[in-house]
Amino acid sequence: MCVTGSSIRNLLAAGLVAGSMAVVRAQEKPSTAAPQQITRDKKPKQYLAWSPDGKRLACSYYPVAGRIAVAVMDADGGNLQVLSTDPAEFAPSWAPDGKRLVFVHVTQSGTDGELDIHAMNADGKDRKVLVDGKSFEGFPSWSPDGRKLLFTSTRDKTQEIYVADADGKNLKRITSNPSLKQYPRWSPNGKRIAYNCDVDGNFEIYVMRADGSNPRRLTNNPAMDIAPAWSPDGKRIAFVSLRDDNYEVYVMNADGSDPQNVSRYGGYDHFPAWKPDGTLTWISDRSIQLEVFALAREGFVNRPGAGDARK
Repeated sequence: MCVTGSSIRNLLAAGLVAGSMAVVRAQEKPSTAAPQQITRDKKPKQYLAWSPDGKRLACSYYPVAGRIAVAVMDADGGNLQVLSTDPAEFAPSWAPDGKRLVFVHVTQSGTDGELDIHAMNADGKDRKVLVDGKSFEGFPSWSPDGRKLLFTSTRDKTQEIYVADADGKNLKRITSNPSLKQYPRWSPNGKRIAYNCDVDGNFEIYVMRADGSNPRRLTNNPAMDIAPAWSPDGKRIAFVSLRDDNYEVYVMNADGSDPQNVSRYGGYDHFPAWKPDGTLTWISDRSIQLEVFALAREGFVNRPGAGDARK
């Protein structure tokens, strides 16, 4: 696969580099708490991931047209560094010790290609291949204890969720049904995995045990719900929904109760990620370009009886 602007657009359309770059803007809705803009460099960004100490932010970054890269910046958006040297790398996630990043690498082979999982130091050095094969691997992350690697793969024809050792060895498939699964994310204590799945014909948020057992649907709405992200205390899950006819960020209790729109904007809000201090961040086009915005804990509506799915 030749990695060009058109091939990256194809990945976007396939949901492998999720999110649309072409956004139809709607009338803005009132908001009781205005998120604060973090980045201002006018370069599109996706897939946010905060370092364990909250001092650095990794993301997918579009430095020039036709290229997507892994970048790291300070918490205030300054000192941005593009770590990728290859044409297409994206979806970074931090190791629990904050020293390394795991990410998706587009491997070319003539006119064909595959998505592999690589890792590197937080400065871009010491790059290693963790999982490869003639398939599409995606959405990688290390477990909270650093011992396991979580990701999706099409190696068994359908897109399933897999777990491997932290070095990419001993792969084990933990889901098995003919549906599309995306954004698998460990709960903070590593006992649960949240993800979105279209097993019923519509993307909803699910949660299951870390071994893949006891899957349970948390959302039930005719609109698409995707991209779950656990709060640092495990009591809430942020996600993206189309239930207001545009991409908006919602927060619900970890048992699926009390979903509330926290972005409240008539354009495009996507890729939620929590800072360790409980601040919720996401990508928005409210400054025209896809920039990072943040909403502090004080900006959320008080939510009585928060359900806890940490067990």
